[in-house]
Amino acid sequence: MNYNNINNNTPDNDTYNTQKYNIRLLDIEEIKKIYNEHIVTDFPASEVKPLKQMLEKRENDQYFVYGMYENREDSCGRKYDELAGYAYFIKCRNQDVYLLDYLAIVKDKRSKHLGSGFLQQLKKLAKDDGKLLILEVENPDYADEGPARDYMLKRIGFYRKNGMNLSDTSCYFLENEYRIFYAGDEIEDKSQLDKIMDTVYRDFFGDAFVDANVVFH
Repeated sequence: MNYNNINNNTPDNDTYNTQKYNIRLLDIEEIKKIYNEHIVTDFPASEVKPLKQMLEKRENDQYFVYGMYENREDSCGRKYDELAGYAYFIKCRNQDVYLLDYLAIVKDKRSKHLGSGFLQQLKKLAKDDGKLLILEVENPDYADEGPARDYMLKRIGFYRKNGMNLSDTSCYFLENEYRIFYAGDEIEDKSQLDKIMDTVYRDFFGDAFVDANVVFH
């Protein structure tokens, strides 16, 4: 599922400068490093996929990761880059779709308002690749009043503000309720997006898992 920036790690508005920041596709060792140093602490354990599963899916061309890096220079004038954010994606083999699985700005960069710029770069990446970018957010309609629900609403506001479309598709997944966002032109037929999501899940998780754990409504 799409686990976006838990524990007040919401991507925020950005004065993103492409000369100062760059994004690039990560190799296996970089994926492992970010997983072990960031994902396991940025997200609740119950929401973190096993690293082994990610790497196996990557080998099957079903998973990939982008990092956002800040271009820096040390006191001796030597240039280097420093991780500022990361985005883990599910790639569907049967649809032209990228599902944004994890998105986060690393802890010491969160006050620098990088979230919007990173998301815009990811939207452009998907568009240039001819892919529909989709993501899930927890549905606040099923949450009790309190900080958790407030955070869900904040995330929805962030994605709306940054040009993502909130669809009418809702999904029950492993006892949790989600709403579906997508980028690009409006999809007027709800059943079309339901079918797209169903195809993505079945390709990644398998028919038996989806039949037992996923309901679109």
